[in-house]
Amino acid sequence: MPERYELRFEQPDGVGGAVRLEVADDRARYWMYADLGRDGFVAIRHDDVAPPRGTLLEVRGDGLWAEVLCEVPGEHWTLGLEAFGLRLADRDEARTATVGERLPVGFDLEWDGGRVVGELLVGRSRYRVDGRGAFTHTPDATPGPEWAEWLSP
Repeated sequence: MPERYELRFEQPDGVGGAVRLEVADDRARYWMYADLGRDGFVAIRHDDVAPPRGTLLEVRGDGLWAEVLCEVPGEHWTLGLEAFGLRLADRDEARTATVGERLPVGFDLEWDGGRVVGELLVGRSRYRVDGRGAFTHTPDATPGPEWAEWLSP
């Protein structure tokens, strides 16, 4: 059974996103999206990367480094990302697109009891994150929704 870590967040200006790390014995899956409103929709999808080694929840792949770190169980989590993503027109295009504007994406986000703060970097743009969010950790997760369904708001 895979273990799943997921963060979904949104803020009053409409910027929002989600991160999902799913870890099984032989592989991991890392998905991320950011809805930037008029600046487009950014997606990162890695369906098959090596699972984390040791105690760190860190995955690496071609153009991907991501980490999920438990600071205080059930209260405070930190997430980091350095990767390449695709900028697309909107969520609908992201459901099926495999081609888009390739650009660097990064973030340092903290979830603390429902509040998400940090910074999201997309290309040369910086987005301050200060909103509400939900973080879930599911130790014995059944297979979750596939990409297109997961992108649903």
